[in-house]
Amino acid sequence: MNSMKYNRKLQLGALLGVVILMSVGCKKMTDEYNAVGDPMLQKNLFEVISQNQSLSTFSKYLVETGLDKVLVSSKSYTVFAPSNESLILLDASIKGNPAKLKQFIANHISEELVSYSSSTPKKRIMMLNGKFNSIAPFSIESAVSSQANQYASNGILHTINMSVNALENCWEFIAGNAAAPLKQRNFLQSLFRNVFDPTNATVVGINPITGDPIYQKGTDSVYANMFLRNVHDLRDESKQFTVFVLADGGWDAEQAAYAKYFATGTADSTAFATAWNIVRDFAVDTLYTPAGLPDTVVSKFGAKLPINKSSIVASIKTSNGYVYVMSTLPVAPVLRFTTRVIEAEKYAASSTDRRSVTYFRDRYNDLSKKFFTDVLVLNHGVAMFNLRYDQAEIPAIKYKAYWVAVNDFQTATFTQKLGVGSPDALLLPYVNVAANVKGEIYLGEFSLTRYSPVLSFYLTAANSTANAANPLVCDYIKLVPSL
Repeated sequence: MNSMKYNRKLQLGALLGVVILMSVGCKKMTDEYNAVGDPMLQKNLFEVISQNQSLSTFSKYLVETGLDKVLVSSKSYTVFAPSNESLILLDASIKGNPAKLKQFIANHISEELVSYSSSTPKKRIMMLNGKFNSIAPFSIESAVSSQANQYASNGILHTINMSVNALENCWEFIAGNAAAPLKQRNFLQSLFRNVFDPTNATVVGINPITGDPIYQKGTDSVYANMFLRNVHDLRDESKQFTVFVLADGGWDAEQAAYAKYFATGTADSTAFATAWNIVRDFAVDTLYTPAGLPDTVVSKFGAKLPINKSSIVASIKTSNGYVYVMSTLPVAPVLRFTTRVIEAEKYAASSTDRRSVTYFRDRYNDLSKKFFTDVLVLNHGVAMFNLRYDQAEIPAIKYKAYWVAVNDFQTATFTQKLGVGSPDALLLPYVNVAANVKGEIYLGEFSLTRYSPVLSFYLTAANSTANAANPLVCDYIKLVPSL
């Protein structure tokens, strides 16, 4: 019995402790408008809103959209409620469309608790509709709080002086807005296709030779857009992007200017390759507002886009960035075709399995004053042994080739070559690798007459089985456009 009394005292003490902590927490959250004893703290958010006559229009829309039921739940929310006056001019296309109205109202509710003060950090918060809005002290987007930090039993209410529209994201604007130029839009929408993706595939067996899984037919692919998958997913509301869309005339001009660099066997495939290599540079995952748009924007693939602000036809703010419609956006080849550096230790395959005599060396180059990792294959016993490197999106241009290959493991000079397209290609000759040369070595110049979506390069050993004559060593291979 004494033990039971003791346990009850402990439980009561713990309960009182929780009550005290909650009271202290509430006190910290409140301001002069809300004392801890404010009766509003006994009401849920919808009750607080519905009893505020200045928010009656917003309250009505909450009921119409069913979001009133959300605000009576036990979960916590922050509501940014536009005043009646700010909703008078709400577009009829939103008021008359239940889906759009719900999207609009949900753009004023967040599951993240935001208590305003002069030190509220500037950041983006996710709203119930999945979009993000930017907050700063006593503001959300362009709306300012006219009455802040009204606390309810399940969250915080801020009254704001204007509504916050649920904007299209970058992809929604490009893919479906009539203000987006047609030709670039059509090309981007043509990039949907089935692509290999085993993430949710059903495994039905194992390949006895390779050990790779065998997937049930039809489960190992997804219908995806090449641009959204391989460049930037412009639907992602949590990120911010800057996207350039060319007016039809500007799109045609860039196509014409670059077609020779992406020549293939047919006119259709040339047009596709040209358009793809142009458009993939037209989006970056950095937000540039009209006031902060620089003179040069660097794409994911290294292209330097010169931004002439006088060519901007329209600047469209989206829920996850800005889209700039440009009359023209000419990019000189020297700004688009960048130097490629191939790290030699990151090869895709070897001509023969010689992993037992392949070494990855961490070194220091006292000439460049840099640490590096290279690959060394010794005593492999294979004539013309080679390592393969695959490079994507190789245009039909001229390149100068270099490498750093440090022979510090034997005194004898040996030869190796860079094979372009095949291990024994004749575009570049064999080059001597003398002992202890630590600088870049010029290998020669080669021209490509056709575009390659993927082109293989080969670090190829001498045509000899003698160990001293056929080592392979390389830190990196550099391909410099010669334009």
